Amino acid sequence: MGKEAGNNTQVVSRRRLLKAGVWFAFFNAVFVFLISLKYFVQIPDVIWSEHTVYLLAYILVHFVFISFLPIFFIYLPVTILARSNRTSLICASLVATLFLIILAMDAYIFSLYRFHINSYVLEQVFAPGATQVFEFTVAQYFMVGGVLVFLLAVEVLLFKLAFRIANKIPNSVIYTLIVFFGLLICFVQCRHAVAFAKNDRQLILLDRYFPACVSLNANSLLSALGREVEPTTVATDYRGKSYCYPKTPLSHTKSGKNVIVIAFDAWRASTMDSLCSPNIYEFSKRSSRFLRHYSGSNGTRTGVFSMFYGLPGVYWKDFCAQSIPPVLFTTMKEKGYDVRLFPSASMLNPPLDKCVFSMFPDQCGSAPGLNAWQRDVNVAQAFLQYLNSRGGDSAPFFSFLFFDSLHSMIKPEDYTGPFQPSWDCAHYERLGKDVDPTEFLNLYKNMVYYLDSLVGDVLKTVEAKGLLDSTVIVFTGDHSQEFDDCRHAFWGHNGNYSAAQMQVPMVYFNGTDTVVSDRWTAHYDLVPTLMQDVFGTTNNSSDYSIGQSLFDTTAHRDFLLVDSYIGVGMIDSLGTITNVYYDGDYSVTDRNLDDQFDVPFDRALFNRAEAQIKQFWK
Repeated sequence: MGKEAGNNTQVVSRRRLLKAGVWFAFFNAVFVFLISLKYFVQIPDVIWSEHTVYLLAYILVHFVFISFLPIFFIYLPVTILARSNRTSLICASLVATLFLIILAMDAYIFSLYRFHINSYVLEQVFAPGATQVFEFTVAQYFMVGGVLVFLLAVEVLLFKLAFRIANKIPNSVIYTLIVFFGLLICFVQCRHAVAFAKNDRQLILLDRYFPACVSLNANSLLSALGREVEPTTVATDYRGKSYCYPKTPLSHTKSGKNVIVIAFDAWRASTMDSLCSPNIYEFSKRSSRFLRHYSGSNGTRTGVFSMFYGLPGVYWKDFCAQSIPPVLFTTMKEKGYDVRLFPSASMLNPPLDKCVFSMFPDQCGSAPGLNAWQRDVNVAQAFLQYLNSRGGDSAPFFSFLFFDSLHSMIKPEDYTGPFQPSWDCAHYERLGKDVDPTEFLNLYKNMVYYLDSLVGDVLKTVEAKGLLDSTVIVFTGDHSQEFDDCRHAFWGHNGNYSAAQMQVPMVYFNGTDTVVSDRWTAHYDLVPTLMQDVFGTTNNSSDYSIGQSLFDTTAHRDFLLVDSYIGVGMIDSLGTITNVYYDGDYSVTDRNLDDQFDVPFDRALFNRAEAQIKQFWK
């Protein structure tokens, strides 16, 4: 046994270092528990009231267990190999700090969106243009840095305390704790197996609230023993398919109109009004307005996909891998259109350049500018310069202007905005349950007003050049933006399929129609509308889309297929939302996101949704 005191660089007892690691993990379990508050405050009250003992045991076991994960997988091998107090101190402190930061990030992400750090989150973090996806102020970066330094200092002190008490507390205490938590794990896992066998949705769905959950499911064993068990999962095999898109060659009878699509990232339908967007609203009086229009997704990736393909977002992966472009753009290429993209943020992240705009990858970079508002100014100016450069005999054009200020919500320094009181920037660290959304929402409205002023200049120039008679203009958003509308502490997007995150403006100008419709329309309908209106496409829209023309009054939608990063959903005419996750789990809520644990899975509706998904499979 080596020397243990004095010089930290000398070899010390492995037993003492390992015991120190155990106590260090228990100390950190307190921090883990505090962070976990972000998770279990989201658990429905009905589960707390009906399963209090089980839920408390579940929480205790799970968060003590994950507190030991970095100790077991990193600290343990390092300590066995190094046998040095200093090395163990550095390893434990750094690993614990990193672990707590990752857990805090996961808890924060879950509190807003109800999913954990996953491959899609990591893809956005490490892909090109990540600083435009996650845009923060300098003060927020300094705040995070300060928290990181403070936490590291606390972890160093905790390990020193754990090392000091390692030989002072009898081994029997550790053994007792191990036995106690072992029995608790057995209780929780057995109870969970019973819940799976009975398809008890309240307890099964608990796994979605906590990270790194591995719960016991004995359904296969029970079935083998002849016991009847209810199915708890849904098969979702939607990847790696071959496609027939379009189903048949398309036939067109005309072409020539220009097309301008102007989209705001994260645009709420409620802010397309005379107060927040006066220029667009005034223009909409000469246009057709669709007042109950939904995106096909609650995120940018497949929100834009549904807009320009008219197809389900679950095709995204396969279409990227197989380089299948939208028929809208292949038709424009055939007709000699000059296609110009004007994105504010880079369309390399999410990688819209891989499928939606795969025919124009050189146009998918971001506009110049450090912040979104600066890039948005340059988007408008670049488009106006493009218009001014066109000659009278130029080919028809398609332009897509994609503004980003509503996503970042960082305003110009000299801009106040008419909606007050307002936050000066998006204070994400303040968001949570029972937070008054007024000042945050006013910031958002101010940014809508700011973008409207930029678009107002665009509309004036288009009209001054006499282009209105020969141009279709579309205003919309890729998805909406929630400010805790449903009182379930959802903020932003990507979190649910409620109207607060799905409903976006849809203004369609073609110089003739001035319809005001409250029919249920969706992004899937935009491509059929453009194909018929601009190109006179004679094919049935089902040859190339799951939507129909916005102007088809005979069409009736009684449910909407939607998708997100973690699964697909079905919204029925009553607003009931069925979530089907890619891991096979499912949940049902009403339009206000209240869980409907007693509502059975609607297999008939799911089969109809799958029929839409499979419509273009070979």
